[in-house]
Amino acid sequence: MARLPISTCYKQFKMRLLTLILTIGLLTNVYGQTYPALDTVLKKELSQNSTTDGRWVYYPDKANIEKIGKPIVKAVLSNYDFYKVTLTNYLGYHVNQGTCIVLFDSLKSKIILVQPIWYGGISEQLIKLVLKKPFDNKDKLLSFLNELNELMEIGSGYKFVNTSSTDDLIKYDLVYFKGDSYTTSGNGTSSTVNYTSDGIWRQIEIKIKNLKMIEYTSINPALKDNKEFKKDYKETIK
Repeated sequence: MARLPISTCYKQFKMRLLTLILTIGLLTNVYGQTYPALDTVLKKELSQNSTTDGRWVYYPDKANIEKIGKPIVKAVLSNYDFYKVTLTNYLGYHVNQGTCIVLFDSLKSKIILVQPIWYGGISEQLIKLVLKKPFDNKDKLLSFLNELNELMEIGSGYKFVNTSSTDDLIKYDLVYFKGDSYTTSGNGTSSTVNYTSDGIWRQIEIKIKNLKMIEYTSINPALKDNKEFKKDYKETIK
């Protein structure tokens, strides 16, 4: 049998090596190893062995980790990078997948989990990070809030709409629109919420002093005039 020329053998070797590298790269991306440091912390903090009710669990093969670029928020929260991660929530017999935001401090190997709004409402941990941060002017503050809102909208089906803005108070409606929907899934089943009309889910009020956010309040408009539930409808983070 005639031997192949050395040049041909070399080309075949290169092709096989390239195929192997691409295959490893694809598997790496699929299983979340593109971000190995984050993967390690997620496995520890959102462990599959957890039995806490209401827990979020990280499954590398289902996580679909995606880094998110938010340069204005990053400039304020410089220690953190932002990632979109699919996690599984266990609440009683309910098992649902949800798209969450993870803030990752690689130097401290620390994460902050921002649950989707449909599950946990406004993230108190996230808001506490940005309260009392100084801004040079009102435009920069509004640009920051726009990016922050975009982060919190991920996985929720809701949109922040600015309704008023003064030097002392900024207001948003957290709305849904007719035809919008969001789906939760897991444990072999899925559930979809479809909105048949426009509506306001929450109203947000942000108090400003000296170009700093000093108070962030989320109000449920459905309970706004119900004195019996007054203490429950308003969440203020100071």
